[in-house]
Amino acid sequence: METASKNAEENGFGMRQLNEGSNTWVLLRLAIEMDSFPKQFEQIYIETWIEDIGRMITTRSFHIKDKNQNTIGYATSVWAMIDYNSRKPQDLLQLGNMQKFATGEQVPIEKPVKLKETKGRLTDDFKAKYSHIDFNRHVNTMRYVEWISNCFTPDFYSHKKLKRFDINFMSEILFGDPIQIHLAEDEDNDTYFFEMCSQDKTNCRAKLVFENQTS
Repeated sequence: METASKNAEENGFGMRQLNEGSNTWVLLRLAIEMDSFPKQFEQIYIETWIEDIGRMITTRSFHIKDKNQNTIGYATSVWAMIDYNSRKPQDLLQLGNMQKFATGEQVPIEKPVKLKETKGRLTDDFKAKYSHIDFNRHVNTMRYVEWISNCFTPDFYSHKKLKRFDINFMSEILFGDPIQIHLAEDEDNDTYFFEMCSQDKTNCRAKLVFENQTS
């Protein structure tokens, strides 16, 4: 998220520039695949670029490297621009200077998938609090990731390594909203499906695929 924000700011269509016209960016879908993970305090490099731009959505991709410039992962994401006040999507073609940054370059992983409804067991239940909210006045993207990650134990992570992470953002979570997280497991394939709901509305869905840790 920080890399995407920095790149957009440098190219003239970052959050601060959009806010001047009462617009803002929202993340719709994200997929990440990792071959390995850096250790704590290890330096990494993240390259990002605009892959393509349509009228309503744009695709941004990422190349993740270790301290020796070896590939350790890729990510790809889908974004929309909305009006900050009405919360309605806006035409991206009005950002004329953005078109020249679309490279057409793809990453060698599957695009973010549209996740289906998950009817799993209730695994967490709480309310959105002040520290969960960002400047767009809804729950920050990383909070969703944290809440999903917290559904597993330290022992689980000591035996399993995350291979791919997909998340779909469907509706906003606002301050004070009650949140329920449901989990369905496909243990034979080390795959876990999440659905986050608030007030009978689905806010997001996620799919995590793990593999066994190697020594």
